Amino acid sequence: MPCKFEVRFVYDKTNQKFTLNDKKSTFIHSHPLNLDEYMTEEHIKYLEVLIVEKNSGPKEVREKINAKFSRKFDYTTVKNAYQRTKIKLFGTVNNDAINLIELLEALQKKQYLKYEKLLSSQGHLRGLVFATEGMLSLYEQYNDMIILDTTFGLNRFNMPLLTIAGIKNDEKTIILAFALLLDESYEIKAWVLKTYLSFVSNPPKAAISDACPALIKSLEEVFNSTKLYLCAWHVQLNLKKHLSGFKKTLLKKGKSLFYFVHII
Repeated sequence: MPCKFEVRFVYDKTNQKFTLNDKKSTFIHSHPLNLDEYMTEEHIKYLEVLIVEKNSGPKEVREKINAKFSRKFDYTTVKNAYQRTKIKLFGTVNNDAINLIELLEALQKKQYLKYEKLLSSQGHLRGLVFATEGMLSLYEQYNDMIILDTTFGLNRFNMPLLTIAGIKNDEKTIILAFALLLDESYEIKAWVLKTYLSFVSNPPKAAISDACPALIKSLEEVFNSTKLYLCAWHVQLNLKKHLSGFKKTLLKKGKSLFYFVHII
């Protein structure tokens, strides 16, 4: 006999959300519940550890929980618990910007870092820049050259993350600042560089970036005394893309000629 348990919802067009229709729902099962399908508080506590300390994903969490507790939780059960636990620990997606700003403001009050935010006329986050006191100290020591690089699609909002890095005398890479951007526009990138310049004493002597027109234009405007260079990796990538039909020897010569391209 099929189970009569049924939950129905009604869509509220005004508030754009679903509400429970308890009059048309049936909350009684026609069979005993299988408690082995449910995760206990002990399982959830271990799940929290895996998320916070190990940064594990749902698949890895399922494997580790089943191995540790000798259970056979299916993927859906673990994934649902994983998502609920992440909301409990970090809040909903809609709260991420607020939580991040509150954290940065609290750290700035304690003088752990410097940060600025850019808001739209509606109060939405368009960009933010932050650098810890350690990063700023490193910049004062190693500001001969900075490297600017943007990553894509590595967070759930697909917001570009601009990293400002440098190189120490021992050739080790150092991080000098981070910026989250709503988009890749010249306006936002120029704001990022102007804000960062307000954090430090002087502009860098040289800067390396990719061939993004908005970034190059903002660098020329804000760091007007800085020598600008194109990143060798991006140059080689474009050489390979546009010279793929040529002989390998010519391609190698092209790569060596354009190891660094001075653009001003």
